[in-house]
Amino acid sequence: MRYGWLWMLLCGSVAPALAAPESGDVFREYVWAGPWVNASRWQRVTGPDATPERAKAHLPNPVNRIKIDDLDKARKAEVFIEMLLCHGGTINKRVRVNGNAWIVIPESPHIPGEAGTGLPATEYQSMRYPCVEIPLEQLRRGENTFEFTCSNGTSLGGRWPQWIVYGVTFRIYYDESKSHVKGKIFSPRSGERLGDMPVIECQTASDADVDHLDVIGLYEDFDWDGDGLYHEWHYRYFHGKMKSHIGTATSSPWKITWDNTWVPTQEKPMALMARIVDRTGMCYMTPMVRGLHLCRKKTVRMCKPYKVPLRWSTRVGGIDYCKANVEGDLDKVAAAQITMCTWNGVAGDVIGINGRKVVTNVGKNHDLSYDSFPVPVEYIVPENTLYTYSDTHHHGLEVQWPGMVLFLQYDEPEQILASK
Repeated sequence: MRYGWLWMLLCGSVAPALAAPESGDVFREYVWAGPWVNASRWQRVTGPDATPERAKAHLPNPVNRIKIDDLDKARKAEVFIEMLLCHGGTINKRVRVNGNAWIVIPESPHIPGEAGTGLPATEYQSMRYPCVEIPLEQLRRGENTFEFTCSNGTSLGGRWPQWIVYGVTFRIYYDESKSHVKGKIFSPRSGERLGDMPVIECQTASDADVDHLDVIGLYEDFDWDGDGLYHEWHYRYFHGKMKSHIGTATSSPWKITWDNTWVPTQEKPMALMARIVDRTGMCYMTPMVRGLHLCRKKTVRMCKPYKVPLRWSTRVGGIDYCKANVEGDLDKVAAAQITMCTWNGVAGDVIGINGRKVVTNVGKNHDLSYDSFPVPVEYIVPENTLYTYSDTHHHGLEVQWPGMVLFLQYDEPEQILASK
């Protein structure tokens, strides 16, 4: 919890209702996604005081390079990091640019919250996307270097501190006078109701200058960015490209169909924004569309997990599990699914619920994966145990925060709640 204030400051946000970047921002994104030095699709960051010889083989940590060619009218800079905590207990993750002082990459103050089995928070497996402000004076036009490090902490991270980088995005924010393409979301309008598979329509001031646009939403859903918040602006990056957002349009007319089939029924109004990216790479965040409500033919409930274990890495005949409670009439449940984020998910022999196998494994070999899979509704009870089992003696199946999340679709129309 000690980094809570720092996390909010560095991410430019004092509440989960704000995004980084925010409405009206003008910026460029400079993406680094390799070359990978010590793996094929990601890069290790090893603590310099690691003790195993296998760990020392990965030292020193790489010094990476990125070209930033436009600092004219720049007002702020930040680095957005795709960060997997693979060795639970690793602490004091840091970044530095051009050999300057190390800057702490903050932990999320929302892990474990009430969902975990206890402290320390740094022992929970997680795939997070922290945002760190970099002093502008530390950057230069042209080639810049950046590097990462970490320190010994607890458990495996006490002797072999390590985390993994999947990508790094440097954002340079500019004064609003900087040339950029403006636009807006014109449908839906603030206060409207959204049915099943709604179409989101955008306008731009110059279609010919636009490369693409992405729509993001503020609502409650699976914690795609692994920071412990369910109600937030939902998106993540993979190798510098936006994922898990509402959708992308690549040509005019700028229309996106939102597959909201499994988006939970909301207790608060929702909001939308679009990121317009022109052909030079300049980005602009449109004004927010606010006060939106879902009005679909079915109700969807997200059963948030609790008793999420520390170091969820299942191997050598082990079983790891979390709990999820169901509210409502089980006789009205029409469909169910589990959503989870894994690393090396193929190591799973059983992924199941309440002692019944649902799938053998999900995901990828020694890599990151986000997966959803159906669950037979007859397996669901009021208090559920969601679990992983693995016999492997090699690298285990890791489940990232927030754990295994159960979604239920009820065969009853959605109720529109009063605005809060």
